[in-house]
Amino acid sequence: MEDKLMTLKNYETVVEAMFDQELLRENNIECSINNEDSVELMPMFGEINEGLRIMVFEKDYDRCIALLEEYKKTIDSEQ
Repeated sequence: MEDKLMTLKNYETVVEAMFDQELLRENNIECSINNEDSVELMPMFGEINEGLRIMVFEKDYDRCIALLEEYKKTIDSEQ
């Protein structure tokens, strides 16, 4: 059975998306950023197609959410 791709999260900037993508990859999770080029070149497309999205396999979705939440809590506690 083939695993489905899911949108993990929408982003307003390439930098934010790339940061989360790197965090996921460091934890051995395959992911990709969709719509990166079109939004970067023409920001008005971000409103039309939900901007940048990180796509992950459905089997990894819950783990991805947990990793991003854990990282956010770590950052918030350091401030």
